[in-house]
Amino acid sequence: MASIRQRDGKYQVRITRKGYGALSKTFTNRGDAVKWARATEVEIERGAIQTHTRSITLGEAIQRYLTECTPRKKSARAEKYLLQTWASSDIGQLELGRIRPAQIASWRDTRLTSGAAAQTARNGLTALSAVYEQAIREWGFESLTNPVRRIRRPSAPNSRSRRVSADETQTLSRLTESRQLPSLITLAVETGMRLSEITSARWEHLDLTNRTLHLPDTKNGDSRTVPLSSTAVATLSNIRRGVTEPNRGCILNITPHAATVAFRRAVKRARKAYLEARGDQPDEGLFSNLRFHDLRHEAVSRMFELGLNAVEVSSISGHKTLQMLKRYTHLRAADLAKKLM
Repeated sequence: MASIRQRDGKYQVRITRKGYGALSKTFTNRGDAVKWARATEVEIERGAIQTHTRSITLGEAIQRYLTECTPRKKSARAEKYLLQTWASSDIGQLELGRIRPAQIASWRDTRLTSGAAAQTARNGLTALSAVYEQAIREWGFESLTNPVRRIRRPSAPNSRSRRVSADETQTLSRLTESRQLPSLITLAVETGMRLSEITSARWEHLDLTNRTLHLPDTKNGDSRTVPLSSTAVATLSNIRRGVTEPNRGCILNITPHAATVAFRRAVKRARKAYLEARGDQPDEGLFSNLRFHDLRHEAVSRMFELGLNAVEVSSISGHKTLQMLKRYTHLRAADLAKKLM
C-alpha cells in the first residue's frame, strides 16, 4: 500500500509490501508522486520488481555478517559471541524491518536488571547496530531504519582508577601456576602494552641492543615501537636464554585467553591468602577488583610519575587521543602534593 506525505515542500512516496520491505522515492510535484506510486504497485503485482529489501530475518542477517565482516576484525571473537546471542534471542527469527526500537530497549533493560554491566549492554547494542548499518549501506536494504539509533544507550561507565602495588604484582607472580604469567605481568607494567600485544610479540621484532620492541599490528590498526626499561630488557633476556630458536616465533607461548584465566586464578589465590593472613585486621583491599588490564593503567600512570610528557607517553602506549590517555592515567594525590611543596 502506498502512502504520500509532504515534507519540506516535497512529496515522499512510501510503498510497503510483505516480502519486499519498503520502497520510497521523493518528488517535487504531487501528481508525479501519485503516478509513480500507481505504476510501481502495478510492477510489483506483475513481479517485475525484484527489490533487495526482500524478507530477511535478523538471524539470517547476522549469519551473513559473521561470514563477510566479522573475520576481518581484531575483535572477531568477542563480536561473534555478541551476535550469536542476538541470533538466538526472541527477535532472532523476526524480519529486520519488523524489529522495533521498543524491543531493543526491552532487551537493554533486561540485560541491565539481570546484573550485566553497562558496558556489556553497550557492546551488545553496538554489535547489533553494525549489522543494520551493513545491511543499509552495503547489502541494498536502503529502506531499513536502524532501531538501535532510536534508543538510549546505557551511560558509559566511569574509567577505572585502580592502581596496582608492587606487593600485588610480586605476590601474583609467586602464586601463579603459569610459567609465563610472571613475565607477562612484568612486561605489562614496564611497557604499558596490551595483553594481546605482549602475547603476539615476536622475536624478530625485538632489538635488545637498542632496547626496543616493534609492534607491526596493534589494536587501533597502527604500528609502533615500544622502548624497553632495564627491567623489561632483563625479563626478555631471561626468556631468550631458555628458547631453542630465539630468532623466530612468539616471545611468549601463551594465548590472551589462557593468560586471562591464569591471572584470575592467581588473583583468587592471592586474595584468599591475604584475607587469611590478616585475620581480624581491617581489609585494605589488596587483590580485590583487580584485572589484567589494570596493569596497563598502572604503567601509564607510572610513566607520568617518572616525568614523561603526554606525547612521550602516548607514543609508548599507543593512545591516539589525549582524552583516552587521560582515562588511563591515575596519579596519586599524595605524589602531586609533594610537587606543590
